[in-house]
Amino acid sequence: MAQEFFDAGEEAKKKVNKRYDPYCEKARELSDGGKLKLVSEQICEPFQGYSFELDKGQVIRYEVLEGPQIIDTIYHVRSRPTEEWACSYHSTVLGAMTPYEGMHYYSNTPWTRPLLSIIKDTVDHEKIREAYGPNASHNFIYNSGRCTSGLYEIAYGVVNSNSCDMNLKQAMLKRLGEEKAKLINTPAAFMHFQPVTYDKIPMNLTYCPTKGLIDKGDYVELLAHEDLYLFISPCPLGDQNDTSSMEGCINWPWRVAIYEGADGPLETAPDPHHKTTEPFEFIKAGRPNMVTGKVGKKS
Repeated sequence: MAQEFFDAGEEAKKKVNKRYDPYCEKARELSDGGKLKLVSEQICEPFQGYSFELDKGQVIRYEVLEGPQIIDTIYHVRSRPTEEWACSYHSTVLGAMTPYEGMHYYSNTPWTRPLLSIIKDTVDHEKIREAYGPNASHNFIYNSGRCTSGLYEIAYGVVNSNSCDMNLKQAMLKRLGEEKAKLINTPAAFMHFQPVTYDKIPMNLTYCPTKGLIDKGDYVELLAHEDLYLFISPCPLGDQNDTSSMEGCINWPWRVAIYEGADGPLETAPDPHHKTTEPFEFIKAGRPNMVTGKVGKKS
């Protein structure tokens, strides 16, 4: 019989997410009803990093054009890009390691507020789970997740291979300039169109082929709750159908489109204005009124 205990993570999800779910649901209704207006669009090519400015209340769509193309995405707040970004840890604690329709992306400490919400995902998740098991998904977050050129040298023996880390930094450099770009310790990316399943023991994932699972025209949409910089990399693993060598990976163009409501930006989640202090400032102040648990007593 399983031991009963207080599930802090699950309780936090229930309490926190319900504040922001209505904004996600309303945006989903507008998308379903065809009531979003196209603001801009771009066809993106493989092996290049891209950046976009996403305004509060706008919706970003990532769309499959021909073959499925894995994409890695990261988001930084435009008013303080080196300080606040979509945080994989906060997002998974309050959501999942495999993002799903209705999940919110929360920012890092001390802000810990919703920056985006997934309002729509047209990929057939049931088909992916039937192929690869109950823990499979095409959306996922990995520890410090993004592929790197150093990893590919170890794995494939190739030097200076294209990678998501390289492409994301290329996009940052172009958008922010060298000084600001170098101040950013690239956070974990949020991936789409990359089937994985968490089936390893000890716990880890398997990268799975996309063939027959992701269709032309499939897309993922997210509502922005803040003015953001969006940085995107097409993963050089491409459609992930043949990863036996870097040269064998097939890559494809994909579409990025930005929408808003017929009358302008959509309604967004309010900033909760949390009172937690930035860690270094709190430490320098002597950690006043710091809340802690208890020290255990010897039996």
